[in-house]
Amino acid sequence: TRPHVVLALPAELDAQLFLAALWQTPLGRTPTAHHYDLGPIAAGVDPDRFLSDLRCVHQAVRFYGPGARAESVTLAEAAARQVEAAATVIVGPGREAADGTREGVRALLAHLSPSATVLSGASEVALDALTRPDPRWVEAGPADRLDPIITPAHRRGVDLGVVSVLWRSRRPVHPERLADSLPKIMSGVLRSRGHLWMATQPGSVVSWRSAGHHLELREAGDWLQEGDTQAWRDASPQRRTLASWFWDDYYGERRNEVVFTGTDLDQDELRGVLDATLLDDRELSLGVEGWAGL
Repeated sequence: TRPHVVLALPAELDAQLFLAALWQTPLGRTPTAHHYDLGPIAAGVDPDRFLSDLRCVHQAVRFYGPGARAESVTLAEAAARQVEAAATVIVGPGREAADGTREGVRALLAHLSPSATVLSGASEVALDALTRPDPRWVEAGPADRLDPIITPAHRRGVDLGVVSVLWRSRRPVHPERLADSLPKIMSGVLRSRGHLWMATQPGSVVSWRSAGHHLELREAGDWLQEGDTQAWRDASPQRRTLASWFWDDYYGERRNEVVFTGTDLDQDELRGVLDATLLDDRELSLGVEGWAGL
């Protein structure tokens, strides 16, 4: 039986980035992944603070990845990432949180990390659940799960007013209409992640990430092109599978996919506002060169 190695990671460390680097670090002549099975990440949540942390966009924290490289992110972003990386989330008793608040936090955690097990207090934790290999890593390793094209899983249904909405489209987004619609789109949204096909940047994947009221859009690599063997080889297995599934003879893998999580979101209204930001038939007919002038 191989020994268990338990890592107690500091709160200011991006666990997913750290594990992605660790998994490729040589242990002797071969990567660590050849010697160990990766177990689940467990995270503890203070119900007295979590909701306020997830809304805090005015306080920046230093979030560290591999090689002691630090990224300045909002406290809301840091709180969301820690929970999303976890396979087991333990909600502490709290000192001030009422039962309703704790249950609301549990509902939100279940949507932020839908494949995680959410527990109330350490007494519910079984040791074998924290030490056996996490099946999620079989489907996608730590590095694969960082690919911006891999849309996060979303929980169906409404839990104490918390709902997650997946929006997907195969048309490019008009940047000005998107900017004008953001107040309506982000109303009630606590967390959103995904990627866009922006008409004015047709060759680039544009990642979408928000926590609290802070939204960040940034270029995150290129769309896969037919015949670019090296790019396909470098892409994660999940990315290649999704690209093959969604492939269009003219537009390739290009698409929009964003998951929104929040309270009392009207799913049809949200999707309708997002659909209105897409190019119409006339604009679409202009082609890539015409889109540059939008």
